[in-house]
Amino acid sequence: MRAAVTGSGGRFEIVTVPDPAPGPGELLLRVAACGLCGSDVKARAMMPAGTVMGHEFGGEVVAVGAGVTGWRTGSLAAVLPALSCGQCEWCRSGHVAHCASVRLVGLGGSSGGFAELAVVTTAAAVPLPDGTDPLHSALVEPFAVGLHTARTAGIKAGDDVLVVGGGSVGLTTAAWAGALGAHRVTVVDPVASRREAATSFGATDVLASLGEATPASYDVVAECAGKATLLDGCVAATRVKGRIVIAGVSVDSSPFSSLSALMKEVSIGFAVYYTPEEFRTVVAAFADGTLDPSLLLARRVQLADVDAAFDDLVAANAGAKILVEP
Repeated sequence: MRAAVTGSGGRFEIVTVPDPAPGPGELLLRVAACGLCGSDVKARAMMPAGTVMGHEFGGEVVAVGAGVTGWRTGSLAAVLPALSCGQCEWCRSGHVAHCASVRLVGLGGSSGGFAELAVVTTAAAVPLPDGTDPLHSALVEPFAVGLHTARTAGIKAGDDVLVVGGGSVGLTTAAWAGALGAHRVTVVDPVASRREAATSFGATDVLASLGEATPASYDVVAECAGKATLLDGCVAATRVKGRIVIAGVSVDSSPFSSLSALMKEVSIGFAVYYTPEEFRTVVAAFADGTLDPSLLLARRVQLADVDAAFDDLVAANAGAKILVEP
């Protein structure tokens, strides 16, 4: 099979490698599509040479391993990219990403979706209804991130919500905020095309900068841009007893003045990954029309175009989601 693997300087090389085979309890998928993620941009330089990245993917089952029941060839699956023990308290509660032995698919723990074929465990595979567009299998993961962010923030009916960052995490969080009954959903992003996209995801207002947000006017602020320097601005926008959830991935540190947050008694939390139940909730929302996954799809590219697509993502030229079709 063909795969895009990490090479020198964080760039990718297209190589031919042996086809994988499913072991007991595993499925072999023909990858329909794999999304590019901002966390991939930050992680790719740290991946060992030869790593098959890509954690937002799904595809058609083309073979099943020994002992597998409930799956057949031709079925369509979305992949929850966290391989956990299945026995510990975190696994039993559904928070599989916090399992002490978790292996992250496409981020060094197991080969990911930037390849024609991928092996996944049945525990990591979430079935999609017959007739689902195969491309949508790769969009379950980003919408699950948005759902987990919205739930962690405690968004409820009537809330005024500010979403900082109009990438895929921000857009899917905005979509779920609306689905959960938020009164006002404001999305902040300096890129005009992302602000325009936000209105399709249910944003009632858009702003070009966090400084434009009316101070102390939001019940919930979701920081989805991955910039540590934005926390003070998030606090300024939050009402007394408001809630801030940080879902953007940042590897930088920044000074933070806690006095304003202290005086407002603001709650600051963090959101990462998702649960299997949230994956299933997303699949159901696609099926019943609560969410339109096609809104997130900006562009489709081939394996050979992975480097150029990453460059566009870094330059914020990607619009919503770029999908690689191996």
